[in-house]
Amino acid sequence: MKKYDIAIIGAGVAGAFAALKLSENHKDLKTIIFDLGRPPGKRRRQLEGWFGCFPTGDGKIYTNNLEKILDLVDGRSVHGMNKWFLNNLSNVDNLKINKDKLPSAETQKKIKQAGFEIQLNEYIQWTPNQIHTLSRQISDKISLNENLTTSFDNEVFKILKNKKKEFTIITSNGDFLAKKVILCVGRSGWRWSNKIYKDLGICQNDDFAKFGIMVEMSSHYMKDFNKSHCTIYNDNISVGPISWGGTIIPEDHADLAIASFRSNEDRWKTDKVSFLLIGSQYYKDNGCYQTDRLAKLAFLLSNDRIGKEKIKSILKNNIELSLVPEYSWLADAIGKVSSFVPNITTRGYFHMPAIHPIVSDIRLGTNLESEVEDLFIAGESAGLYGVSSAAITGGLAVKFACR
Repeated sequence: MKKYDIAIIGAGVAGAFAALKLSENHKDLKTIIFDLGRPPGKRRRQLEGWFGCFPTGDGKIYTNNLEKILDLVDGRSVHGMNKWFLNNLSNVDNLKINKDKLPSAETQKKIKQAGFEIQLNEYIQWTPNQIHTLSRQISDKISLNENLTTSFDNEVFKILKNKKKEFTIITSNGDFLAKKVILCVGRSGWRWSNKIYKDLGICQNDDFAKFGIMVEMSSHYMKDFNKSHCTIYNDNISVGPISWGGTIIPEDHADLAIASFRSNEDRWKTDKVSFLLIGSQYYKDNGCYQTDRLAKLAFLLSNDRIGKEKIKSILKNNIELSLVPEYSWLADAIGKVSSFVPNITTRGYFHMPAIHPIVSDIRLGTNLESEVEDLFIAGESAGLYGVSSAAITGGLAVKFACR
């Protein structure tokens, strides 16, 4: 059985930047990186494989993701790693941060009266060419690391810890040993992460499912939002981020497709505005299963495709989704949203299924180490969403694991 100092599970954004950090600062460590998908430069599934969903997303890097990491890790480490991340981006192109704008004063007033708050979303907009250039640069750098082995097209089934306090990683291509593990399987691995956390006994909370619809409207009816990319939210409902000038595509999650927004190529540009309308529902110790089940039911009711219907059909209760009582909250939520998006009920369309693929809560130390010693978690597997969160925590996990 081959033995390694560090194993990285997942080669998406977090895994790619973790591999880059190792190749820059710890070339002496024997490292292996696993991924279910394809290696760099190969045809691949939408979410799985090298660089994860970044090449097939909408190219937005939200700068406020940094705030979520600061809740876990001390500021000096986070800001230092953020600078390293931005330096890697600036090697490809000059960075331009797009300042988000507030909706009109009247719309802000309506949002507040409806009991919602506004979060502005400043972002760096990247194009496919920039993303692929960055991907190649990172791939080229890690290929020079003679102590780093890649294992793509390989499914990890289990992670066990033996009596010698080493990890046994059981995969479709055999078993491997590692002293330390960085787990970062991202959006495509949310169900797998939950299973692993429960197998290891480190799941703290799996009580919530977040699901709903992707709304689409003509930009003509959203003028009062001033092309803001804000997110509007209360304790149970999230509306946004508001996305302009793109279209809805299916995001492939193995046996399930969900509605996703894309706009980083000219061929996707339209006059449409899209945003997620997601509700948080309580299911004690069963949130991940319910998220999966309800998304699959919606997918099945749409004849195994991303369904599209008029919003007003939800209010009339005459759609296939009406057969699933767990979606009954949608009509009331749309009524609340219509107070500040007045044309949503008459001019809006919705796509389903749409989910927030959250992982179970686990207890992480300030060094991103889980309750299992030497198991470090990064990116969406740690409940931190977004490209910058993945890249920064991937680098931080290496820093902490190699102390």
